[in-house]
Amino acid sequence: MSTDNKNPAQQNATKASIPTRPLKLQLKLLEKIQHPGTDVMSFKFARSDSLNSNAGRQENQYLSYKAGQYCIVNLGTREDPEGPVRSFTMASSPTEEDFILITTRIRDTPFKKKLAALDIDSAVDISAPLGKFVLHDENSKPAVFLSGGIGVTPFRSMIKYATDVRLPIDITLFDANRNQANIIFKDEFDSWLKIKPKLKIIYAVSELDTSTEWKGEKGYINKSIVERYLDSRQIDSSIFYICGPPGMLKAMQSLLQDNLEIPRERIKIEEFTGY
Repeated sequence: MSTDNKNPAQQNATKASIPTRPLKLQLKLLEKIQHPGTDVMSFKFARSDSLNSNAGRQENQYLSYKAGQYCIVNLGTREDPEGPVRSFTMASSPTEEDFILITTRIRDTPFKKKLAALDIDSAVDISAPLGKFVLHDENSKPAVFLSGGIGVTPFRSMIKYATDVRLPIDITLFDANRNQANIIFKDEFDSWLKIKPKLKIIYAVSELDTSTEWKGEKGYINKSIVERYLDSRQIDSSIFYICGPPGMLKAMQSLLQDNLEIPRERIKIEEFTGY
């Protein structure tokens, strides 16, 4: 299909998938968002870098990436035992043209403290996109996402992208969290359910808030929960994506390979460590 036959969102996404230089950009912080009842914060950065110059002339550089990729943020915190840089998935979609979104837990480390304290309009060194944890190209094969906690960030990017460009792909997300407050993107996900055909989202929480009604799944993602929402055809043909902390990742690998007998070549993994 030629670019001319695509809708505007598809045309923009096509352009956004082409790598650009430089390898490092300075992007301004546009907005900080504290998610109530959690230690999670989101940061919106501009996608255009107007701080680099070429032969004395200002030159805009645009951060282009594929849904699910990550970038490296350098805050210069050399006093941090883990160093001055961290890797963050871009939770935004390439179709969101004005910003990139980074969402993370704020820990008691020099890096995370400095990140949380950044002033609006601060310029931050951010690398060009990295990583191969992206949607497969064959839309006839369903995608099943298994996320734990903040590991949902690449799936926010992929689902938003698939919704905006109207990808004809069947997507199911199993989103496991400690409690309801930690379902970070629930409002957005629920709104996309109304406009994205073939999208299904299953929320599971391990700690129930007895003061509010909960209609989702209780406990951790297991074989019975997966089989409740996926039929045998979907299980046998889907590409499975896992993202979360090491313990969750290991449990989901065992669930897929040992209990559901999914071959390794149909499983994609992204591990979150030290987040």
